[in-house]
Amino acid sequence: MTEVSFRRTDAKAFFANERTFLHWMSTSVTIGSIAAALSGAAGHAHRHWGDEFTEGAVITRVISLAMLMMAIIMASWAGYNFQKRALYLEAKVDGPYDSRHLPILLTTVMVLSMALVFGGAIERITADV
Repeated sequence: MTEVSFRRTDAKAFFANERTFLHWMSTSVTIGSIAAALSGAAGHAHRHWGDEFTEGAVITRVISLAMLMMAIIMASWAGYNFQKRALYLEAKVDGPYDSRHLPILLTTVMVLSMALVFGGAIERITADV
């Protein structure tokens, strides 16, 4: 005779899932906003500051598009994980509840973007000297 185990899912787990989703969405919106600001600044520099800023504007637009794509992927992934975790909680399944790939991808893209911006700033400073 098999024993039926009744596992009670704590209500805090549902709220923790929702909080995690909202934090990822907040981060996604922040990165998307920074990408939009970078794109707008690059367009302004390209139109109003002359040809000497054209190369920098193109690089800035590429970085902003990469960041915008990352924000879209992050928002989609957050929604997918929220739904998956909610289904796990409703079914009282024991995980996995963690997300290992998105934080690594996000960190890599953001560090590369910041390194490119930093490298461009250093190049601009050393070119003026």
